[in-house]
Amino acid sequence: MKTIAFYISNIIYRVGGTESYTANMLEVLQKIHPEYRYMIITERYPHTQGLNEADLASKLNSIYGLHIASENICIKYICAPDHKNRWQYLYFYHKIRSITKHVDLFIYCSRGLYSSCAKKNIAVIHFPTEPKEKKSFSKNYPLLRWFAYKTDRSYLQTYDLFLPNSHFTAYWLKKWWNIPDDKIKIVYPPVTPIPVPAHTIKEKTILICSRIEQSKRIEYLIQAFLNSHYLSTHFTLIIAGSTQQEDSAYIDSIKNQPDCVQFIFNPDRAVIQQLYIAATFFWHAKGFGIEESENPYQMEHFGITTVEAMSAGCIPVVINKGGQKEIVTENVGYTWDTLEQLIRYTEDAAQNSQKLQTLSQNAQIQSRQFLKSSFSEQLKCLIDTLHL
Repeated sequence: MKTIAFYISNIIYRVGGTESYTANMLEVLQKIHPEYRYMIITERYPHTQGLNEADLASKLNSIYGLHIASENICIKYICAPDHKNRWQYLYFYHKIRSITKHVDLFIYCSRGLYSSCAKKNIAVIHFPTEPKEKKSFSKNYPLLRWFAYKTDRSYLQTYDLFLPNSHFTAYWLKKWWNIPDDKIKIVYPPVTPIPVPAHTIKEKTILICSRIEQSKRIEYLIQAFLNSHYLSTHFTLIIAGSTQQEDSAYIDSIKNQPDCVQFIFNPDRAVIQQLYIAATFFWHAKGFGIEESENPYQMEHFGITTVEAMSAGCIPVVINKGGQKEIVTENVGYTWDTLEQLIRYTEDAAQNSQKLQTLSQNAQIQSRQFLKSSFSEQLKCLIDTLHL
């Protein structure tokens, strides 16, 4: 029986785009090759409860609306390393290589520079990690410089294919690593469309759907909404998303708002779908106030929630940075550079019923190029080229 292994950090603890991409990839591969065995390699932190295969499959299915079968998957836990501890890092690196010795295909789904001993290897690039040789700490000490060189070379030599999730991500991958074009295949993340009942009437709501954390710049969107007398009078701003304990201080700083701003913490998939279906607009601001050329990692590298919203007929009004520019074109929504533009674009569209209808329909059409069917076809072709 052939084995495909995934490395995905924190999949039992976190919910987000990286985890969604990996879960969808697992589901698609199970359909393409149901006879294979699927292994999930992930961290487990001390004093936390791990999940068994059935519970993990159930969790992923519930969160992402999937149909992952648990019968042919297995989980391999590795004690999470303290990345400040060089020996723990090396042990973690060794464990991944040891576990993958008899694996037919290894798919690396997280950031970092781990390599494997599998027969074939794919690196999914949500955003590239910079080469260690470029880090200042490695330039001052011969031993660290040698270790950085070996790590970078091993990473490059291990992977048969690199799959960036957007042209934005591919640009930085090539810029930092100089990887040949024939080893880079852009594969947009798979997006499951939101089923919209016929004759649905949109409500006067603006939706923000993401992990509720500081990097999403939600406080600026709240500020923009409240600064618009028209929007705060005629619309409700709904902020829905998962939370983590480490973000509690940020959440406390933004959650006390007027009644026209509502929070829905840790909604299940059914609730999120209803929010998409009901909302007229979708807002996104990750990267606001940050120079893209200096801090590209802090941008949205693709934007799964933006595409999900578009599939439900939400009109996207998103920041003009990162991967969002590839998703939203002028005939489906708006990209903005300033909060004043965000307000003006939303107000103008909101007061033009014909424009609302046209943009909503175009957004649904545009979203189809990112659907799971396209992802599945691409993935099958790529797997076939590896000749497992």
